[in-house]
Amino acid sequence: MRVLIVYALTAVLFICNDAAAFSTKSLAKKHAMQPTTQLMMKQHISRRRLMISTISSISASAGLSQSALAAPPLTAEEADNFQARLERGLRSKPARVLRQRMNIDFAVLLMRSSYNAVDELDIVAMDQFQKDFFLIRQAEYQYYSDSLGVGAMQQGDLADPNYFDFISFAQYATISREIVNPPAVFEEQQPVEVGEGQPQKFDAVVVRRDPAIKNTDLPRIHTEIVGNAILDKLIEKFGETASAIPTIEPGSRPDAVTFLAAIKQMVNLFTLSGFAWEGGASMVQGSSIKDTQFSIIFTSPATLWSGQSLAAKKAVVTNDFALKTVKAMATRAGYKVVKDSVNYKGNQEITTFSVV
Repeated sequence: MRVLIVYALTAVLFICNDAAAFSTKSLAKKHAMQPTTQLMMKQHISRRRLMISTISSISASAGLSQSALAAPPLTAEEADNFQARLERGLRSKPARVLRQRMNIDFAVLLMRSSYNAVDELDIVAMDQFQKDFFLIRQAEYQYYSDSLGVGAMQQGDLADPNYFDFISFAQYATISREIVNPPAVFEEQQPVEVGEGQPQKFDAVVVRRDPAIKNTDLPRIHTEIVGNAILDKLIEKFGETASAIPTIEPGSRPDAVTFLAAIKQMVNLFTLSGFAWEGGASMVQGSSIKDTQFSIIFTSPATLWSGQSLAAKKAVVTNDFALKTVKAMATRAGYKVVKDSVNYKGNQEITTFSVV
């Protein structure tokens, strides 16, 4: 029990609260004063808890066990074994480039939407995800911090692009581990409301994923959930302002110029939110929109190191947040993104894609 609380305290605080409630100071204050499991209970009602009333007694009668039905939990030894150290040594070191601080709400949005997508997909017990996430962070942190140099990063500060780069890598490395051939049924420990000053208690709840969802579809669906969450928040925050993304009617399949205008403004909002030092979008127009190649270039983005490192380890899902958001935009417009790629050159992240 104590181990679970420590893991949750150090790994999940910033992704369980509502993004609007976050500020750099309030994050530190809550982190210091209140156990994460209590924050989860008070501020984050699990979707599963609303949908599934099966508790530990039913789990026992059904003959289910955590070890038999869940993906194998990560161990500290596995997180820092020879293969992990070798991969770490071959990985590109984080670039020491000038990057602006991120808007804290936007940083939390990117982390939280990625976490919530895992929860929604029912691919792993979230208490196990939190522990695995913690172990990957623990194994990776010192090497990353030493590579940057003393004083180059403020640990725990999501608005610090150097820290965000690290924590986003750890999150997506964990997601990529959990999303490959996950079990369809598993147990999850969920916090129970207790009185003031009482020790936290948990119920074991049996979670069953929708059998209609194939394991091979999970990475795509995760991308869709995250992309839609980011796009919805940008529309909610800027929709009534001069910075709004140009409206595209659902299913209207606009021409290339109209679609590019929407992409450009989305990129502007990412940049305005501190995601990159600068950003822009362009296209090489063909005879039709299907023959047009779009590109997005961010200079010194907050995912400069993590994006490259996730690609190097051939992660099943990566933190390509702009591409995820573009895919959501394209789907709503009646298109599908194809021939997409994310590459890195110097301190630039270059995303290219077409639509059909």
